[in-house]
Amino acid sequence: MKPDIKSVLANGISLIMVFLVISIFLILIGSSPFEVYMAFVDGAFGNPDRFSRTLLTTAILSISAFALVVTFTGGLWNIGIEGQLIAGSIGATVIARSFIGETVAAPIIEILIGSLFGSLIAIFCGILKVKSKVHEIFGGLGLDFVAAGAIVYLVIGPWKREGIASTSGTDIFPETAWIQGLGEYGLPLWPIIFALVVGASLLFCFKRTVFGLRLKAVGSNPLSSQRFGVEPNKYILYAFALAGAIGGIAGVIQATVVYHKLVPFISGGYGFLGILIALISSRNIYLVVLVSTVFACLLIGGTQLQLKLGMHSSLSGIIQGLLVLTWILIKASKLDIKIANKILWR
Repeated sequence: MKPDIKSVLANGISLIMVFLVISIFLILIGSSPFEVYMAFVDGAFGNPDRFSRTLLTTAILSISAFALVVTFTGGLWNIGIEGQLIAGSIGATVIARSFIGETVAAPIIEILIGSLFGSLIAIFCGILKVKSKVHEIFGGLGLDFVAAGAIVYLVIGPWKREGIASTSGTDIFPETAWIQGLGEYGLPLWPIIFALVVGASLLFCFKRTVFGLRLKAVGSNPLSSQRFGVEPNKYILYAFALAGAIGGIAGVIQATVVYHKLVPFISGGYGFLGILIALISSRNIYLVVLVSTVFACLLIGGTQLQLKLGMHSSLSGIIQGLLVLTWILIKASKLDIKIANKILWR
């Protein structure tokens, strides 16, 4: 059988096993798995507004995870994705608050500047690794705190609302600076397009370009790559620059589509969630979209647990954690591969 069929089958087996474990957990706490799953589905897709929010969240999570796919391919832990997302939102706010924010070109320039801001903070993390031998985990976490501090300073300082020093956010952006949705319920067409373009570009990059092949080589074996004339440090910086630019786009969407202003909690934890999605997806672009959709359903649909079933909404977070833990354990034990091999040889 072809390896891709085996991979698809193994992932399908993993998914079934994950939902089986979650179902057992729900039964143990006295809940009906069917009712809980239907509550999530209704909360995520029950009306046009919920459907639009689920699509928007899927797009943001996918873009965040795509950024991680780049650095993971290069053998790098981009823990600084949260900071890159925040930097992108700050870049968008710079444009929205300037005279450009009053023009029709504002959304395009916000995307460009947001990508630049995200890329710059990511490159700094790469420079710390290449020049000072600071591991990217520590450099990324440090820059996350710097970005989080910077956004609070801006919101309660230079960009505070007139007469108010509050962490509730800046003034609402001019409508010309919004990335508008379609129709009454604001269908997030542009975020979806951004996600699809980024995903398709990465697929092409990794399979059809010299850069993609060299980045894979550096991620697999930096020393061997160097012997064949590929400079690992250069590609480390390239990977961080590209990942930061993609993460910055997610931040721009948060600022211009979700909130229409800058708020201290602008990242929403989507950067860290993107890390989990990229890990679960094993750097597979198609799986990133699928897993992002599942997490979007859990995030958006979780509100219905309390409204419909009288369950605490925190159960959604528990299910997310159980999903990730079960998936990692299955992959670590290679149980899905073993079952897939037996099925294919039958």
